[in-house]
Amino acid sequence: MTVQWEVDGRAPTPWTRLYVLGMRARRDKQAFEGEEHTLARAREAQRQGDAPPTRLTRAVRRVATGRRDAMTVWTVRPRRSAPRARVLYVHGGGYVHPLTADYWRLVRSLGGRVARAEVVVPAYPLAPDATVDDVLPRLLDLAREAAADDLPLVLMGDSAGGALVLVLARCLRDEGGPQADRVVALSPWLDPTLDDGAVRDLEPTDPMLAESGLRAAARWWAGDRPPTDPLVDPLDDDLDRLPPIHLHIGDRDILRPAVDGLAERLRGRSTELRVHEVPAMFHVWMTRAVPEAARTRRQLARLVGGLSHP
Repeated sequence: MTVQWEVDGRAPTPWTRLYVLGMRARRDKQAFEGEEHTLARAREAQRQGDAPPTRLTRAVRRVATGRRDAMTVWTVRPRRSAPRARVLYVHGGGYVHPLTADYWRLVRSLGGRVARAEVVVPAYPLAPDATVDDVLPRLLDLAREAAADDLPLVLMGDSAGGALVLVLARCLRDEGGPQADRVVALSPWLDPTLDDGAVRDLEPTDPMLAESGLRAAARWWAGDRPPTDPLVDPLDDDLDRLPPIHLHIGDRDILRPAVDGLAERLRGRSTELRVHEVPAMFHVWMTRAVPEAARTRRQLARLVGGLSHP
């Protein structure tokens, strides 16, 4: 079997239940409600800019800041040992929101004693000012460079970044050069059109995402391309001969239905897919300060640490 599906059936912790209630009280999903409002909220976030590595991250890891192709690129390494693996982390945010401080919680865990990874985090240009044609070549250059030496490489991303790492893996495969050892997609945005009736059924349960704003963001990111173009829609192309894919998803996430489509596409194919489903979890929970997130971060660290070459 090329598709394995694991379900963590544990009930959410009381703290996580309270956390989700707080998300609803803050009306977090307003960030993606309606095209006009989505753009206004995105512009506000873009004016604030990308959140740099936190003080705690700098205290416990070695952090280098560089510039590449007009992007700020942070490289986070273990403080007292050489890295045993490399992660190119592509953040999410619907292609319109910058890095937030929560991401550094996940990055720290990947640089810890279990994974001991070097984590490369680009702050890439955002829609609507930038499109996939502007950004993908820059990320592909980083991926080529990250794959060029002997360190095992993981392409990891969440939400929109989860789609991007699948597209990057396809591009590396088509070039025939060095490839990633694994692809890790965290709550990935696999269907930019959200054209599935199950999405509408799930939206009332999702405390974070709304389909109307996401559809607009996909159009902005696509630019002159249709949102179904293979560079925007990671499912609309040949998925054979990719590195093994590990996918983490919750069922309080309107992006969940498209995971079924990916699994169906890969059944009987050469590409391995392992889905880790955590019921009652929300979009990109693994970056948050909740017990289930810490559990998932430990799982990701073990995955990355297990790739170390002898």
